[in-house]
Amino acid sequence: MGVRTVLRRGIAARRVRTATTATAIAAAVAFLSGTYVLTDTIEVGVHRSAAQTAGNVSAIVTDAGGLGGSVLAGTPTIRPDLVSKVRGVSGVSAAEGIAAGYAMPLDRRGHAVSSSAAAVGVSVPADPRLRQFTLRDGHWPRDADEVAVDATTAGSLHLAPGRTLRVALAGGARIFTVSGVVGFGAAGTVAGLSVVGFAPGSAPGLLGTGGRYAAVEAAGQAGVPAATLAHRIKAAVGAAYTVRTGAQQADRLAGDISRAASLVGAILSAFAVIALIVATLLIANTFTITVAQRTRELALLRCVGASRGQTARLVLAEAAVIGLAGGVAGLFGGIGLAAGLRAALGALGLPLPATAPVLRTHTVVASLVVGVGVTVVAAGAAALRASRSRPLAALSADLTATGTRPPGWTRRIVATCVLLAGALLLVATSGRGSVAIGALVLLLGAGLAGPMLVRPLTAPARRLLSAVTGVCGHLADRQMLRNPRRVAGTGGTLVVAVATVSLVAALAATTTSSRALDARRSLRADYVLSTKPGTGAGLDPALTDRIARSPGVAAASGIPCGIFQTPGMSDKLCGIDPAAFPRLVDPHARAGSMADLKPGTMAVSATVATRVGWHLGQTIPVTYPTGGTQRVRVVALYDYEQVAGAYLIPLTDYRSHYPPAQQADKTILVRATEGARPQVRAELVALRGDYPQAILDDRAGYGRRVGAGIDLVATMMTGLLALSLLIGLIAVATALALGVLERTREIGLLRAVGAEARQVRAIVRAEALTTVVTGSLTGVVLGLLIGWPLARALEGNAFGPPGVPVPLLAVVLPAAVVAGLLAAAVPARRAARLNVLTALHAE
Repeated sequence: MGVRTVLRRGIAARRVRTATTATAIAAAVAFLSGTYVLTDTIEVGVHRSAAQTAGNVSAIVTDAGGLGGSVLAGTPTIRPDLVSKVRGVSGVSAAEGIAAGYAMPLDRRGHAVSSSAAAVGVSVPADPRLRQFTLRDGHWPRDADEVAVDATTAGSLHLAPGRTLRVALAGGARIFTVSGVVGFGAAGTVAGLSVVGFAPGSAPGLLGTGGRYAAVEAAGQAGVPAATLAHRIKAAVGAAYTVRTGAQQADRLAGDISRAASLVGAILSAFAVIALIVATLLIANTFTITVAQRTRELALLRCVGASRGQTARLVLAEAAVIGLAGGVAGLFGGIGLAAGLRAALGALGLPLPATAPVLRTHTVVASLVVGVGVTVVAAGAAALRASRSRPLAALSADLTATGTRPPGWTRRIVATCVLLAGALLLVATSGRGSVAIGALVLLLGAGLAGPMLVRPLTAPARRLLSAVTGVCGHLADRQMLRNPRRVAGTGGTLVVAVATVSLVAALAATTTSSRALDARRSLRADYVLSTKPGTGAGLDPALTDRIARSPGVAAASGIPCGIFQTPGMSDKLCGIDPAAFPRLVDPHARAGSMADLKPGTMAVSATVATRVGWHLGQTIPVTYPTGGTQRVRVVALYDYEQVAGAYLIPLTDYRSHYPPAQQADKTILVRATEGARPQVRAELVALRGDYPQAILDDRAGYGRRVGAGIDLVATMMTGLLALSLLIGLIAVATALALGVLERTREIGLLRAVGAEARQVRAIVRAEALTTVVTGSLTGVVLGLLIGWPLARALEGNAFGPPGVPVPLLAVVLPAAVVAGLLAAAVPARRAARLNVLTALHAE
C-alpha cells in the first residue's frame, strides 16, 4: 500500500476533522482574497469612471502646490487672468475656468444626503468638450437657480429634471431646480462624492471662491496632440502651475481614489493576518492531537517499512490537501466577502463604481499559496513528532501519548522572562514602537506560559462547575488537568481571537474618553457650531460676525482650517483670533505663551512637536496655498488639541495665505453672557435652519462627539474581527470532537459502570464551558492590558484615564457560555451515542 493510498483513506476516515480544519483555513483566506478582490474591483471601476471625466479635455491646469481642493479639481487659487493666458496659447481652441467648493444636497427633512461622504459643487463648462461628466437626463444648468446632480444622489433623493433640491452651501442653504442628472461613464458618481453642477456664470459666487478657479480646462485644435498642447501651456503659465493632459488627470484622479481604497485594503489585510494567526493555532493544535491519537497507526506504518521521512511526508501531505481545499473555498468566500463589504461601504455613504468583481491571478495564487503554506507550517511540529514514532510503540497499550508531561524548568524560566519583558515595555515606555513591541512580546510570553497557566486560570470555572454539576464537573476537571498542553492549545486560540477584539474595544474606549476629556478640560465656550470632518463642509465667516453681534453673546470666534506643507510632511492647521481665543479655549500651554501668537508665528501641540522633532523657538519653513513658503517661529507648545487642532496660526496670517474658498469656518465657538444661555441656544438653533451642515453642541455634547468617529471605526473593526472569534470556536469544537474520539474507551467504561447519556454530555459540556469562559475572560484581560498602553502611546499628552469597554464586558461572559454550549453540542451528542460494547473494544 503506497503513501497516497494511506493518505486518501486517512482523509476519508477523518472527514469531520478535515472539514472543520479546512473551514478555519477558508475563513482566514477569505479575508485575504476578499481584500484583493475588493481593492482590484475598486481600482478597475475607478479607472473606468476616471477616464470618463477627461472627456475631450486636452490639458488641465491646477495649482502646483496641491494644498487642499477636491478630488475633481485642485486648490481654488487660480485667478481669472490665467484663463485668458491659456486661451492665447497656440493650438488651444477653448479654455474655461472651473470653480469648485462645498455643496451638499439635502433631503426633504433637511439632512445631508450622506453623513460621511464628501460633497463638491463645480461649475459646468459652457463648451461641451470640457465637461467632466455626461448628461443622462434633462439639460445642463443655464441659470443661477438651476443645478445638475450626479445619478447616485438623484437615485437616493428620487430626483428628476424639474424637481426642486435644497443644497447646503458655505454661505447658507438655497433651493434650486434640478435641470439634469449626470454620470461618470457607467458610474453614477466618482469616489463616493455627491456632485452638484452649477451654471458657469453663477458658480464662483455660489461656491464662495472669490472669483478664483480650482482648475483651467483646455481643448486643443484638430491635429494638435494633447502632450504637445500641455507642453505649450506649461511654458506659458510657468512653474507656479501644474499642467496635465486629460489622460494624466484621469490617472491622477484614479490614483487618489485608489490610495483611499488602499487604506481599506490595509485594514482588511490586518484582519486577514489576525485570522491567519488564529487559524494557524487551530491547525497546529488539531494536528498535534491527531498525531498523538494516531501513534499506533504511525508506528505500524514504521513496522511495515515506512521510513521516518515517509511518515513525516504523510502528515504534511494531509496538511497540504486540507490547506488546498481551504484555500479554494476561501478564494470563493472572499468574492462574497468583497461583495458584502462593497454593500456595507455603500450603506455608509461611500458608493463604489458599479463594476463586476475582479478576480486576478495574484488573488488566486496568494489564496492557494497562503492556504497550503499556513497549513503545512502549522502541521510541521506534528509531522516531526510523527517521524519520531518508534515501531515498538505499536505494541504499547498507550495509544495517545499526548504530551501530559508538565513543562520543563527551561520553558518556565523563558516564559516568565518573556512575560516580564513584555509587561515592562508596556508599562515603562510611551513610544509607539516600543509599546507595539511590548504587546507582541507579551502575547509571545502568554503563549509560552499557556500550559503552566491552565491550572490557576481555570480553577474558578472548574470549582464552580464541580459544585453545580457534581461528579460530572469533577471528571471534566480531572480530564483538563491531565492534559494542560491540549487545553492551552485549544483555549489559546480563543484567547488570541478575543484579545484582538477586546484590544480594539479598549483602544477605542480609551481614545474616546481621552479626547472627550481633552475637549472638556480645554473648552470654555458654552456652545460649539462645527461641521463634520471629511465632508468638505464649511460655514461663511459672515455667520461668525452675525453671531458675535447677537444679544447675549459675550464672545464668538470662527476657526477656519486648511492644508499646509513643511519639509517632509503636510498636515492641517487652523487660524484663530488671538484676542478672542483665550476666552473660548484654554489649550494649556506647556511651553511659551499663546499670547505671543502674532503674525509670522505658530503654536503647536506638544504631542505633535515631540513626534516631528520641533521645539520652542524653532523656525519652520511653511508652504501655504497662496504666498508661497514663509518662515514661521514656534512660540507655544500646548497639551489639548481636540478643539482647535494641532497647529495654530493667527487668523490674519490664515486669511492672507489661503484663498477665499478655504476661509470658511470649520468651527464657531460661542460664549454667552451670564443668564443668557437659553436665549443664545435658541438663536443658534434657528441659525441651523439656514446652515444645515452645522452641528450644534454644548460643552458636554461636544466632548462626547469628538470621539464618535473612533467609536464608529471600532464598531466596524469589531464586526470584522468577529470572524477570528468564529475560528476560535471552531478550534474548541474540533478539540472536543478529537477528545471524544481519543477517549472512546474511557467513555465506554463510564457507560459500563452506570453513567447515563446525559451525564456523558454534561462532562463534555463542562469541559467546553470551562475552556471557553476561561479563554474569553483571559482574552478580555489581555486585550485591556495591551489596549490601554497603546492608547496612551497614541494620545500622548491628552491621555486620560483608561476607558473600559462596558458593552464588551457585558456581552462577553454570556456570549462565552452560549458559545461553549454550541461548541460542545455535536461532540457531546456523539459521546452520548457511543455504543458501549463498541467503545470498550476501541483502540
